[in-house]
Amino acid sequence: MSDQELPGGVGGNNSQPDYNSLAYVLAAAIIIGGALIGGSVLYSTKLFLQHADEAASASQTATQPTAQAPSAPQQPTVPSQPTGPVNIKLAGNVPYLGSGNAKVTVVEFADYECPFCERWYTTVMPDLKSKYIDTGKIKFVYQDFAFLGPDSNTLAEGSHCAADQNKFWQYHDYIFSHQGQENSGWGTPDKVKALAAAMGGLNLNQFNQCLDSGKYKQEVLNETSAGKTYGVSGTPTVFINGTAIVGAQPISTFTSAIDAALAK
Repeated sequence: MSDQELPGGVGGNNSQPDYNSLAYVLAAAIIIGGALIGGSVLYSTKLFLQHADEAASASQTATQPTAQAPSAPQQPTVPSQPTGPVNIKLAGNVPYLGSGNAKVTVVEFADYECPFCERWYTTVMPDLKSKYIDTGKIKFVYQDFAFLGPDSNTLAEGSHCAADQNKFWQYHDYIFSHQGQENSGWGTPDKVKALAAAMGGLNLNQFNQCLDSGKYKQEVLNETSAGKTYGVSGTPTVFINGTAIVGAQPISTFTSAIDAALAK
């Protein structure tokens, strides 16, 4: 059997190559190579898609607006200032400080709840009083511009009820010296009565009846409405012989304007 093909396709001592075995080996190599190539293609494709997704995501992030950090609170915008002098009409019985015959009349439109009005009262009014009011150089008048809420109206009505007992300026000074937080409920009728009691010097029964009756509700509305006709849009607005200065500005702004008016 030396020259015959052995069973199973394996030659004995025959030197002829076994083509079937080679074919199997070649086929296996092709399959394995294809698998490797295919796997390589798939992995490369996966990487390509992954990079494409990452690029798209980065592009989308770049095109989206960047979230801005919350900005710091801004100071309120100063209301527009009335242009030109205006003729302010005052009631004959309006409370005033200084001289009724003064050459210069200073009229402040303010709200008892306004924190800038409180600032004006504490930083400007003392110098104004010592230099111009106490010396009779000006006539100073306070007018209501109650626009910040119901408490503003109630506090303003209280000033007129106090005026019935000749305590307008005492009430005015006490309220600004004990001002609560804006729209916090510190100016409700009961709270205003308590403030009046703490102030002292008032007939409380008379004051409370006046406040409860709404006797001066319309007066407060009328003064606020009149302020609007003069161009008032915010508080404090101070008119010096009809020329407006808006906001709690430095005392020098007011003294310069008053001195100029006195010099005319």
